[in-house]
Amino acid sequence: MSSSVAPANITIDALRAAKVGALGPFRLALERGELLVGDEIYRHLPGRRLVFGAAWGDGRVLVKLFFRARDHAREGAGLARLHAAGIRAPALRALPRVPGAWLLATEFLPGAQSLTERIRSRTAPEADTDIAATLALLGALHRACLIQADPHRDNFLFSGGAPHVIDGAGIHPAPNENARRANLALFLAQFEPTWDHRLLALLPAYGTPPPDPAALAREVLRARRRRLRDYRAKCLRTCGEFLAERSWNRFIVRRRDCADPRLAELLAAPETGIATGHWLKDGNTASVVRLSDAGSDLVVKRYNIKHWRHGLGRALRRSRAWVAWQNANLLALLGIPAPPTLALLERRFGPLRRTAYLISAYSPGVPLQDWLRQHGKAGVPDWLDRALLDIFAALAAARISHGDLKASNFLVEATGQRLLLIDLDAMRLHRCGWRFRRARRRDLARFLANWDGAIRRHFENLLAPLRTGTQPARPEH
Repeated sequence: MSSSVAPANITIDALRAAKVGALGPFRLALERGELLVGDEIYRHLPGRRLVFGAAWGDGRVLVKLFFRARDHAREGAGLARLHAAGIRAPALRALPRVPGAWLLATEFLPGAQSLTERIRSRTAPEADTDIAATLALLGALHRACLIQADPHRDNFLFSGGAPHVIDGAGIHPAPNENARRANLALFLAQFEPTWDHRLLALLPAYGTPPPDPAALAREVLRARRRRLRDYRAKCLRTCGEFLAERSWNRFIVRRRDCADPRLAELLAAPETGIATGHWLKDGNTASVVRLSDAGSDLVVKRYNIKHWRHGLGRALRRSRAWVAWQNANLLALLGIPAPPTLALLERRFGPLRRTAYLISAYSPGVPLQDWLRQHGKAGVPDWLDRALLDIFAALAAARISHGDLKASNFLVEATGQRLLLIDLDAMRLHRCGWRFRRARRRDLARFLANWDGAIRRHFENLLAPLRTGTQPARPEH
């Protein structure tokens, strides 16, 4: 939303030096004495690029201000390729120059929604229509021998019911079929594994030449695993989704979209917050506290240092909080339900790690074993079978093992028919296929060891195909 704060005069040098979140509405002097008023900031990469909305002429424009000439040239060249090929993309708008930086303006697409937003806000048939339209646009792009190097769902904006390609910097020539197939696979890999069958049914919308399904499926698996490895690193640095801070005595990374005011206080003084909370667990290796407020509750998990030898052993290794933070974000990317993690804090002495903290949103729920004791007298419900199979299938597609799949690490959410996966410290992303298969067998054995009688037999039958490496039948809705 646009701010009601009056715009302040600003210089290019001040914009270049501005930190993330520090900019409000501003007025920037252009050549010929004209003023450009930026009233809504969309993206800010300090010292590199600023994306904002502005009123210009008789309408609105989207402005990208670049601090490096090569970035401006790359964006302009990509948009020119799109327009020359007749691919639907925002039209360019002329702006006067600004000394010390480079401006590129495009039309402001009215009512624009990303493909991600459309999928979340529409029914399944409507979402399928939007995905098919995006596949058709991607097919047209590829037939023009072009690719979008970063085809994530937010780089396709819908306006007037039709998708548009944005981010000209990602538009590159791709004269060979292998590059285009890999680009299609990368787009499909942006979806959770549970979407794979739906996407396969929508592939005819891509057009001709049709991709070979078997080759494409292998490419999607490779692309998804690369994407997970890249995201595991991305969630530890400053980017559009996360904000990282590093100093001699601590490392912090948190989600940008968390608006809870208590988070900053917790990160500044975690022990003060822990002292006022309700203890859920007070163990040797980890302590867990719930902090209640009028709004949403938070959970702080402190990974303890038991003694000096333990501290020495952990000092140069990734903390368990670090691993759990990465793994929780991988699960979110895969669409596997888990309590949302909000921040990671490591106390440090230079390169040496000390106590670490993981802060999450509180998700009320009942351990699966307890829930089945209360509700499982009539048998295991179909929704629970579907939820388990979806989780196992998504983990398998990404070659992820959990490492401790006891029943208490599944929570049945108190608000509805939803299964959450928790305790992610031992979760592992495998490169090697046989190592993953061995770890998956251990995961399945650990899960089945929780049960006896009819429930064990039920889960053994349900998961038997996974133990033999085949695809289990998913119960219908």
